[in-house]
Amino acid sequence: MVYTTTTWTLTNIIAKTRAVTGTPSGDQLSDQAVVDYINQYLAFTMPSELKVQIQNNFLAFKTTPGINVYPFPSSTFLTDSPGAYADGFPLIFYEDPDIFYQDWPQQYSVDSVAAGTGAQFTFTGNTQGFPIIPGSYFITDSVQVLQDNGSGVLVDQAPGGTGFGTINYITGAFSATFQNAPAATLTVYDKYIAYQGNRPQGVLFFENQFTFMPVPDQVYQIQMQGFINPTELINATDTPAQPEWGPLIAYGAAVEIFSDRGDMENYERYYALLKRYENVALSRTIQEYTDQQGVPRF
Repeated sequence: MVYTTTTWTLTNIIAKTRAVTGTPSGDQLSDQAVVDYINQYLAFTMPSELKVQIQNNFLAFKTTPGINVYPFPSSTFLTDSPGAYADGFPLIFYEDPDIFYQDWPQQYSVDSVAAGTGAQFTFTGNTQGFPIIPGSYFITDSVQVLQDNGSGVLVDQAPGGTGFGTINYITGAFSATFQNAPAATLTVYDKYIAYQGNRPQGVLFFENQFTFMPVPDQVYQIQMQGFINPTELINATDTPAQPEWGPLIAYGAAVEIFSDRGDMENYERYYALLKRYENVALSRTIQEYTDQQGVPRF
């Protein structure tokens, strides 16, 4: 007789979960409900418990001249790993905005634009400093405020306000039209953060976005490591990324089912087995780290 090795497909993981929880029938718990438990554990719980073993990959993208804020690709990656490079040059990696902005201050410049006349609605001109960081420009008469939206458009900040305008981040040229003509007793002025572009030397990872300083003056290749989001198991023949994850996912789903049932006796009984399979899943990474010598980052 020839025996074949079991492959942990979604079908097998469902069967294992049913066997552990004592629910062999779909009348007791539907297949869809079991799959939901499996994928909830795979997508939300397991990555937090096995982060060092979840697959790593390069998180890479290119900068755009004059743009220093980039969204984190959360649809693909769980999180990033400290350490980043711009065109191969190492960046100082920050996760604390207080320290980042101490090292890279964001200081506003102020220009006097014109005196109000009570009749003039539109004001045009150029900022004294440029280029300008997108999202940092606003113009005001101390009563009305037009703020740029990060795309070169000035938006009236008053509820229902109809003021409008534009700002060219590269040249500093602006045009602003207030809803009401600034009074003769008021001065129109603008504020903004000007910068001198260069190759980025520091990056802040905060609120699921990267902020680079100095602001990129050209296209730079950014590269770092990222932890990939596990792919959910949908089809009957789908398999987890690592074969040793199969029983771990089944036991992870099972203890969640016990928890929702309020069956804490079986929860405690099988939680120890869940931890055993966590150790099995981590064994590959532990062996790799054991065989490596730590290398300092300097």
